[in-house]
Amino acid sequence: MPYSMCARHKRLHPIGAPCPLCNSRDTNSSRNRRHPSKGATARGYNYQWQKLRAEAIKLQPYCSFCGTDKDLTGDHVIPLKQGGMNSLDNIRVLCRRCNTRRENDYRKGNRY
Repeated sequence: MPYSMCARHKRLHPIGAPCPLCNSRDTNSSRNRRHPSKGATARGYNYQWQKLRAEAIKLQPYCSFCGTDKDLTGDHVIPLKQGGMNSLDNIRVLCRRCNTRRENDYRKGNRY
């Protein structure tokens, strides 16, 4: 008999049968998620962004913070959520490590 895993409790239960702990069916499927994640295009990272990011990395092939040339990403100086735009003036090149650290600091209230 095939089984499905409850995402909340990490326990197997037969497909079609509800989870015995939370009484929900197939909670690990994307259609049953309470808050489905948006795709990159829905968040504003479309083809234009991909081209601009590649152009920014070509113009500056190193991280703006630490200077490394490994695993480079594009980062909005002013996020799209706060009214920033997809333009070369609003993109800086960061390595993935610095980009992640910057985002974590931003969420804690320390802004760059």
